[in-house]
Amino acid sequence: MSVSAGRLVHLININGRYDLSLPVWRCITCHKTWTPELQDLIQSGYWPGSFAFQTIYQIDLFTSFEQFKVTAPGLSRQAFVNMLENRSRTFGRIDTICGKTFQKAFLEWTYCRHEKEKLSGVDHFLCPACVPDAVAVSADGNRKLYRFNKAKEVEEQPFYEGIFIAKDEDVAAFVDFIQQNTNPVKGRGTCGQSTWAAARETSKKSSNKLDEEGLEVAVCRHNILLKGLNMKRGEIFAYPMFLQNEVATKTNCRFFCTDIMCRYWPYLQKVAQAVPRLQPLTEMKPFLSVMHAKGHSTSCEVQWSGKNQTGAGTTIGEEVEQVNSFLSRVALTTKYMSKAGKCHVHSLVFL
Repeated sequence: MSVSAGRLVHLININGRYDLSLPVWRCITCHKTWTPELQDLIQSGYWPGSFAFQTIYQIDLFTSFEQFKVTAPGLSRQAFVNMLENRSRTFGRIDTICGKTFQKAFLEWTYCRHEKEKLSGVDHFLCPACVPDAVAVSADGNRKLYRFNKAKEVEEQPFYEGIFIAKDEDVAAFVDFIQQNTNPVKGRGTCGQSTWAAARETSKKSSNKLDEEGLEVAVCRHNILLKGLNMKRGEIFAYPMFLQNEVATKTNCRFFCTDIMCRYWPYLQKVAQAVPRLQPLTEMKPFLSVMHAKGHSTSCEVQWSGKNQTGAGTTIGEEVEQVNSFLSRVALTTKYMSKAGKCHVHSLVFL
């Protein structure tokens, strides 16, 4: 057998860019040749940047970038690529690395891994300790996770659409259905001396520059993410109601926790009377988050606070705040991303 240099490829790993050639093996007896194909590269720990794989990435590079994103959520893709270019330049190699190609290949790799886990029965958005009966689910919005509107960009189909973050059209249809069957009351809700921005039945879009005004998520007592949605109109009651309805289809939840429960629960009962299919949601018990209850009136705290609910145990209803505290660090980069990119980053962090 003889080995010669074949087609040129660009290999990208944690040390930057290498311009190499694929080997061509030739039998000196029968003159048959062999060179690595796409399947051979994937089995050997590499991932193609395109179908013709002029650029290939070492899978270890993707795992390193993934760990960086979890450890330092504010790290951008461009900053990571700049680091790889600096590594190439330091050792005297060509330093040009396409960030968009790297991102696309990384997204494809993570999504293929997700599909493989689905075939194995792995569900990251389902808490093993809360199935089939969950004690409590907490929901709240994060206004820091907004995204600027970039109408001139060509939007790609998100890989993780509907897996964790609900489809925008499904949420919009639910909100319109609720508001068409009820008479929403305008204005913010008050309790005691406090006015709660999240305690409102209806709201208009705050700015035309924003495509998404934040992210609302629902978590269990163990900080496992269950479902999320993009807020388009601020923190209106229909958003936690959508999440409550989605969670109710997955598990039997006893308590539903929010920081404006004294205003949300009467609204839920009003909607349930107008929409009978939402009546099962009222079978859950209302739970006002223990720490947020200090900002409500004394009578409200006595009636709705979770520490006064029988069967709640040590549940505090503030678990979603711990998740939002972590997610706020991601907002440094996601506000400038495309819709597909933001959807992927959020799902990647949760996965």
